[in-house]
Amino acid sequence: MSTSPSLRDNITSYEPTDCIGRNDQETPRLYSLARARDTRRKNTIRFKCVECNRQMEARSQDGGVDTQCPHCSAPITVPRIPSNPYLRPIHMIARQIKAVPFPFPYLPQVIQLSVLVAVLGIFAFLFITIGLVSQITGILKGLIVDTRRHLQEGSAVERSAQAISIAIYAGLWLPFWLIQLPFSFIGSLWTARRFGALVAVAIFLAVIDAIAFYSPQIIRLLHSF
Repeated sequence: MSTSPSLRDNITSYEPTDCIGRNDQETPRLYSLARARDTRRKNTIRFKCVECNRQMEARSQDGGVDTQCPHCSAPITVPRIPSNPYLRPIHMIARQIKAVPFPFPYLPQVIQLSVLVAVLGIFAFLFITIGLVSQITGILKGLIVDTRRHLQEGSAVERSAQAISIAIYAGLWLPFWLIQLPFSFIGSLWTARRFGALVAVAIFLAVIDAIAFYSPQIIRLLHSF
């Protein structure tokens, strides 16, 4: 069993004196999450134990980790809930919009706000399209990984059920992965070589524009056959 992630009971306040009487393994686990009070709201997952139904919190990067419930010691797995990749840039642009000053004359600020709002609209569209596709892809991938980890456990009937589950998850995962693939490729290329990413994006847009422009000729050509 892997190292237990940071878990914390869903209470309104936290004091270090509450850890008195707990064992040495639980104290730093709760205290480390209390130290990260500001990041807990944005980078944590809330879920309930299936045995005692108590609500807990875990860091989002601990998704898929096996641990124990701090209340009833039942074995639990932190759910995998990947974050939307466009959430952070949306927050950054929203902060930039709020920080725009308005001294006279107002025209430069209006132009700046117009550009920022247009970019925010683009990221909002990506958030509800490619961002959700990316989250669904991550969830299905996590299910496949978790099922493969338990494939060698249990009886032959249980293992066959695990194998069928992997096939179902993979069938659902594949179309979402294909949609996400070009965006992931461009993002990886941008991380490694930004100039190459710009060329790839330009070629991609040029191909789409050419297909849209010559689509009537292509359709007539296909009908001629």
